[in-house]
Amino acid sequence: MSDLFSVLPVKVRQFCNKLAKQIAGGESITLILDSTGFRFGKASHWYETKYGKPCNQKPWRKMHLSIDPEMNMHAVEITDYESSDIGMMDNLIPENETQSTDKVIADGAYYSKEGVERLHNKRIIPAIPPPSNAVIHGQETTKWHDKVVQYIKDKGTVFAFHKKYGYGLRALVEAQISRIKRCIGSSLKTQKIESQKREGIIIASIINKWNSFGKCASVKAG
Repeated sequence: MSDLFSVLPVKVRQFCNKLAKQIAGGESITLILDSTGFRFGKASHWYETKYGKPCNQKPWRKMHLSIDPEMNMHAVEITDYESSDIGMMDNLIPENETQSTDKVIADGAYYSKEGVERLHNKRIIPAIPPPSNAVIHGQETTKWHDKVVQYIKDKGTVFAFHKKYGYGLRALVEAQISRIKRCIGSSLKTQKIESQKREGIIIASIINKWNSFGKCASVKAG
């Protein structure tokens, strides 16, 4: 069953009618990126029970995901725990004729001068804060980097950058990760990396199906 599951042809499915209309109407989507760790297997528990000491090599995988501000998931990748966030950024931004992206929001782990310039050249706003020690380079290949660093310097705080580019929406992807771990689980059920990749896609489709049911209307009390 595990071998069959590892080659199952699955993809992230969208069920939200509102999103479908946006895409059909040619509207661009804002994407929010992040990653989190997932356990799998019981090997570490067995090791600790047998040898009476902690297992230093616990089985972990990393889930990389992109969502929109309506909490619909657009892409998900499962990798080994050593994979960097910035190395997976391109995989989380769909590139096709039916869907375009207008902004990418992510934390500093996704920042590089080359990466943000590449997004900027594709007419995607990179709402990714630069390092606190970033400097202006004045080169043709660092236009966006220089613009952002100068803006933060002029305003005297990185929070001005957060406000201008809507960086506060990044909290939604952290809420999504919490939702997945509380409602579906914080451990992957399969053992092989190829099976776990399919499992991540199925999790994303389940979340999107839930979203299609609608959301509760929250009002301020008092």
